[in-house]
Amino acid sequence: MKLLGLSTGVAALALVLAFGGATPAGARAATPVAKLTPPPTPSPAPSAAALPYPAYGSPAPDVAQLHPVANVPPTITLEQAIAIAAAKSPAFAIQRAQYDAIRAKYGAAKGALYPSVSADGSVSRSFGGNAGAGGSAGTTVGPNTQISLQGKISQLIFDGGRVLAGLKQAKEGDLAGRLILDRDLQTLELTVANAYFGVLQAQASVDAANQSVHQFQVTQDSIAARIKAGAAARSDIAQAQFQAARARGLLVTAQGQVIAAQSTFATALGLDADTEVVPQERPSSALPAQAPSYAKSIDQAFLLRGDYLAARHNVDASTAGVRFAKLGKFPSINATYSDGVTRNVSSGQIGPFQHGANLGATLTIPIFDQNQTNYAIAQAQSQLDQATAGLTQTKLGVQQQVRTALSGVISSRASLTQAQLELNAAKVALSAAQARYKVGAATILDLVTAEANYSQAQTDYVNALYATQTAEQNYEYAVGTIGLGAAP
Repeated sequence: MKLLGLSTGVAALALVLAFGGATPAGARAATPVAKLTPPPTPSPAPSAAALPYPAYGSPAPDVAQLHPVANVPPTITLEQAIAIAAAKSPAFAIQRAQYDAIRAKYGAAKGALYPSVSADGSVSRSFGGNAGAGGSAGTTVGPNTQISLQGKISQLIFDGGRVLAGLKQAKEGDLAGRLILDRDLQTLELTVANAYFGVLQAQASVDAANQSVHQFQVTQDSIAARIKAGAAARSDIAQAQFQAARARGLLVTAQGQVIAAQSTFATALGLDADTEVVPQERPSSALPAQAPSYAKSIDQAFLLRGDYLAARHNVDASTAGVRFAKLGKFPSINATYSDGVTRNVSSGQIGPFQHGANLGATLTIPIFDQNQTNYAIAQAQSQLDQATAGLTQTKLGVQQQVRTALSGVISSRASLTQAQLELNAAKVALSAAQARYKVGAATILDLVTAEANYSQAQTDYVNALYATQTAEQNYEYAVGTIGLGAAP
């Protein structure tokens, strides 16, 4: 049955091309103009938001249904979206936890500068025997209990700077970790921004498709009125029906893209896919009208990009790590002081406290440790080589990303300008085609072609508009300025 309908539509279209499009202008002028009736007055297209899902086909309301969540506004700005994502995104929570571990390591390294303090206590009980000599009977000694308490403090005096090298390594690692976390936040902001604009683009596509459906339906009604008045052949309506059906298919597809984009947006915020949260508006561009130069952009990236700065700190940390490993062969001096008391309890007699203190210093000279220090030095040097290569790799990546993003901004802005010209020209051409068709100076094919061109121009403009917005976001991410000032 579907194949039959398709064949009928193709046959009708063939009749339009064979007879409607090839009819001479003089023959068309012979049509009795007196019977022409005015076409239906175009009414505004219904709101796309009020359309069911899908607009045509089996209803699926549960798929499009959204559920509100406490403390999450149903419509939010981009800044609000970034704040929600920073608080709720599980991916960013993992990255924060990883940095917490790095920060704790730095705190532990700082503790090596301070003395170590310990205290201990002990209780021992001994049982006596015969106090006589040579096995002869003597005085029996009762059980004896000894109680002692002792405190000890130890302080590193000198190690050639090994502890300071370890502290330097941990500090540089902490700075690198913080910068990586900042870059992770920028990555999250880019993901949220792209999802934010993805929803807006999908919604704009639905609006454009809805207007196209309405426009083709108006044309179809107009042709039906002309056929009824005897001013047009019945085959003329086939082309309008074809375009209307195609527009309805595009509308349903665009509706599905809105649902997918909204799900992606909610998930990027760390919310359930069916959460009622949609973008509020399209923010204005933060970039100047004149695109910045590549030299200025790359300088800005090297100054602000957290991943590049972190790579530099990793080199400094690895350099300190090599020094720390080499100083493992250096002698060290530690000072110790201990103080304590002891009390004996024997045969029910409690003795007095006996005080004792000790002050000393220990010199440790490494002589041979089965090559463990040499292995640590080799390992630290390998880490330094990797960090140096990583810095070079990061630098090259920054250059490539900045250049690509900058060219994307320039190209997308130029494409947007052309898309605007295309839309304006298509609108003028459509108005002319409608006027000419009303007076019989244009064929139905001319009118439908103009409508199809206008519909395509609308789609091209929407795509170019949000491609420009995405390109600008990618540029800000590439140079490290995205989200500056946003609350983490």
